[in-house]
Amino acid sequence: MEDELKEIPLEDIYWLDDTDITEEQIRNMATSLMVHGQIEPIVVTGPDENGKYRGVVGRLRYEGMKKRWENEPEGKTILARVHKFKNELEIKMWQLAENLHRRRLPAMQKAKQLKALYDIMREEYGEEATIQTLANAIEDMTGEKESVKTIHHYLSLTRLEPEVQEILTREKWPLRWGLELLRIKDPKKQVETAKRILKETKDEYFPIKSVERVKTVVDEATAEERRQKRNEQLKRKAEQLERETGKKVYVDSLISFEDREKFHEWWNPEDIPEECKSCEKTGILLEANFHQKPICLDPECWKKKREEQHKREEEERKKLKKLLETEQRKVWDVPEYDERHWRLAVLAHIPSWDLREQYGLDRWGGIDEELVQKVQSLTVEECQRLLVRKAVDELLTGASAWSGEEAVKKWEVEAFNLRRKVFLKPEKEVSEK
Repeated sequence: MEDELKEIPLEDIYWLDDTDITEEQIRNMATSLMVHGQIEPIVVTGPDENGKYRGVVGRLRYEGMKKRWENEPEGKTILARVHKFKNELEIKMWQLAENLHRRRLPAMQKAKQLKALYDIMREEYGEEATIQTLANAIEDMTGEKESVKTIHHYLSLTRLEPEVQEILTREKWPLRWGLELLRIKDPKKQVETAKRILKETKDEYFPIKSVERVKTVVDEATAEERRQKRNEQLKRKAEQLERETGKKVYVDSLISFEDREKFHEWWNPEDIPEECKSCEKTGILLEANFHQKPICLDPECWKKKREEQHKREEEERKKLKKLLETEQRKVWDVPEYDERHWRLAVLAHIPSWDLREQYGLDRWGGIDEELVQKVQSLTVEECQRLLVRKAVDELLTGASAWSGEEAVKKWEVEAFNLRRKVFLKPEKEVSEK
């Protein structure tokens, strides 16, 4: 049976589906119908037992026509195409095609239509009706190709709380905003967050306009939920480690101050003595990122080991100091200046951190055997260059730089046996710099 075009009284047409058409759109359509007349017919089903027609496509034209004749409604008709639909599924497909072709459908409205289509397909075809089946049907009917993932995202919006769905429909929020709100599992908190976003979209100075800002708001709302979820994961991981290793495991984010006093935490693997690595008194500290850090479960034992280590280090420093003093006495007993004088002068007058930095050593290591070996390799000329540079830096940047005295003072010349004509530029050039 072919479709029939006919004039149908407005009061004989009814619509089952909700609409998001605004009053402004209806007024604009009424004005267009008054000026240009009806260009395209609406689509309705065949008459029911009461002679009424169900509207399928063209809701805006129907509402505009009612607005057009609202002051004289008696006997007014609208041009309609009467089509014999096979089933409810075909009706929904026609409605979806109309919406996709004629206007930009809000995400929530599209989600509801896709859900209605999917439910009908599931009723008719059972388990064989998958989201891929729905995607194929939409492409065949509308020519619009949607991926299974995109359709799944739209369908998921229908799991939002009814109040949130109403906000999404009314405000025409995009798909990604709805997907962000889906991350909130608590119904009450989901509604509260949607209302907060709605309020901030109307902020005079910093309105929400991007999905990044929506994501931030949702992150704030789910922070406690995510923290609890992470803690549960850490607890399960700690139990698993205890079963596998037989060691005591503490979760860093869950332990109290009293529990923390029960163990010593090694910050660097280098700090762990060799005898401690195989000790039965070691445990595991499970950090928030699931990183496992070894700990000592006997703080008193560790304290004794540290004290012994400090004693050994102090003895080594005393030995080194004594060795330096012995070498210094040997050097100063020599009547003529030699390279040993210059090297000792470098160690005595240049800060150890400057020397260590110059030789690529740890800046805070002080004077140790490694630094002494580096200095002992210096030639006399290299020592003199370092000392001259140090002396000039102090004079040009310190208080004596303002006294108008010589570039290198007399006592410095005597102490280091410096000669200006060899090691320094002329005094005039120094002062000009």
